[in-house]
Amino acid sequence: MAASTEPARTQPVRGEAYAVVEQTPEDATPKAVGYTSGAEVDAQSAPGNDGTAETGPSVEPTPVDEGAPSIDEWDQATFEAYSPIRESEREMPDVEQGGSVGQVTGWFEPPSETAPAQADGIETILTPPAVQERGTEDRNCTFRESINATDADGDRHPEYVLYRSLLVCQEDANGNGVPEHVVAVARYVELWDNDSSGKFNAIEGVQAAREIVDADEDGTVEYLAQGLWTISAVDADEDERPEHVLITFVGEQALDRTENGIPEFYRAAALRIEITDATSNRIAESASIEGAMLQTADDGDDGTREYLGVARLSAMAVDANDDGHNETMELYMGAYERVDMDVDGTPEVERGLAVEIEVIDATSNGFPETAEMCVVMFGAVDASDDGRPEKVHAAKVMAVAVDDTDDGNPETRTLDLLAVAIVDEDQDDVPEFLAAAVGHAEALDADSTGIVERATLSLRAGARADGDEDGLFEAESYLSIDGLVVNAIEDEFPEETTFRLRAYERVDGDEDGFPEAERGIAVDARAVDGNSNGFVEDANLTVRAAARVDNSSDGTPEAAAFLVLWASTTDADDDGNPELESVKAYAYAYRDEDQDGVKEEQAGLRLIASRVDANSNGVYETADLEFVAIHVHDHDEDGTQDCTSWVVVTYHAEDTDEDGTWDVQDLVRREHREDC
Repeated sequence: MAASTEPARTQPVRGEAYAVVEQTPEDATPKAVGYTSGAEVDAQSAPGNDGTAETGPSVEPTPVDEGAPSIDEWDQATFEAYSPIRESEREMPDVEQGGSVGQVTGWFEPPSETAPAQADGIETILTPPAVQERGTEDRNCTFRESINATDADGDRHPEYVLYRSLLVCQEDANGNGVPEHVVAVARYVELWDNDSSGKFNAIEGVQAAREIVDADEDGTVEYLAQGLWTISAVDADEDERPEHVLITFVGEQALDRTENGIPEFYRAAALRIEITDATSNRIAESASIEGAMLQTADDGDDGTREYLGVARLSAMAVDANDDGHNETMELYMGAYERVDMDVDGTPEVERGLAVEIEVIDATSNGFPETAEMCVVMFGAVDASDDGRPEKVHAAKVMAVAVDDTDDGNPETRTLDLLAVAIVDEDQDDVPEFLAAAVGHAEALDADSTGIVERATLSLRAGARADGDEDGLFEAESYLSIDGLVVNAIEDEFPEETTFRLRAYERVDGDEDGFPEAERGIAVDARAVDGNSNGFVEDANLTVRAAARVDNSSDGTPEAAAFLVLWASTTDADDDGNPELESVKAYAYAYRDEDQDGVKEEQAGLRLIASRVDANSNGVYETADLEFVAIHVHDHDEDGTQDCTSWVVVTYHAEDTDEDGTWDVQDLVRREHREDC
């Protein structure tokens, strides 16, 4: 066994384990260490830093002098002191109008359920032309068209032209004169050239299409689809720039398999696009689009609707002074669907989405003074069908940009998030499950230069489960995120960037206040570029994590695990070449099943790595690494370890002539294993 503890060495790649350097480069390490100390003081005053993330060598296990590591180097109390669990905030974010199912349902307003206009006039269009000038016919299809022109002054520039056509295709498999499938398409187009100049001033066009299916050939249609398209354009001054254009469409589909006149499925859609350019300069003074779609299902085929889906779209732009810069732009999109299986008017399931955008450029200079957007998502389940949902979820995202100076550089830009999910099965306003999130992001450009001086991010989220509704939570989880970017010098390089994250969750099934399991993590990061030249003088990262298991729920964990990590880089002379970069990580875990303070099993890990570029020329003179892992068992719990296994790895490298190639490398691995 003793032989297993003998060092196992690898030969250096080049040189000896120790090399004499005839000319020692200037050592910037003291300067770097001093700068780091100052940065740590600054970090404590950074927004969002509560002091718990400071670089604390007190948690570092102190190695014993002997060659073998000891589990005593990992002190539980020290790790407990750095545990993020102890600083967890068990507070739910406050969501405005989100505390109950009734409040949340008010977030969303469904679009109008009015059905789009039907395709009137199709019957008139789908008739043969009065005068057939040309036509073709094959086994299934017949095409007819006619052109009527009026040329009152005989200059071969007709003042009026009417074009009509009709295509009919039908399939009659058994030849009984009752087609199973018919498709018809017709066009009716009118053109005017009032001054007989050879250029048409106006056009009015209509296209109609219809498809029917009568599979059983009884004369009653099982399926119908039809649509009507129209176009209207006026070019009064004949400059090929219409002053007014209007395009419309209406269409519908119906499926009536039982042929009782009550469709089991119905869909209708409508679209309207209108553009006005009164000055005929190809800059529209107004433009708009409106669309609607409605879809229903009648599963019982009794004239009621178990399912309804509706969507609506409207958008509008106004350029009143005709300068190419819209003063107002608006957009609305809404969609909603619901299921009401018992057709009592109270849906069992419903969901919806709404988007609203508004942009205002009152001065019409191309730089909007305000731009706003709101997106709402909503869903609800009312299994009891009493009008009060048992489950509801909703989210609202709002974005605003304000440019008071009207120079194209918004002074403020904000983004807000509200989200909530509630389960209240017995509908007593005491939810069995509640989740909520509140977020806010903001960018400030106070002097309106186009360079943001300060940007912030804040997010709070939480979830709770209270199955028995007694106010004591069986499970909880919480998250908080804070970020800050400061660019006071107003260039492309922020002087300070910070990030803070906290997450925590716990399970307390018996609701006695002692969680059976809990875990948490804390992350803090900061980068400082004080003179804003793009070279960060100091950057550091701290990560702390912990987990506990207390199956007996008596407040004393049977097992726990911890992690602490620090990483930093220091560039004291601010030339882009850090003088010192280092990483330190420590982890510890134990198991004490009988909770008597004598642990049956423990494990520890230590990683320390660094590299030094003392003269800051971009070539590292030295690099060092130490890795230690240990695992011990004390089965009889007498305080003496029954078996111990460990591994120690050390690495040292030197580049004495600083040519980018290591002149000395020393790697040592020592290992000891005991089976038990």
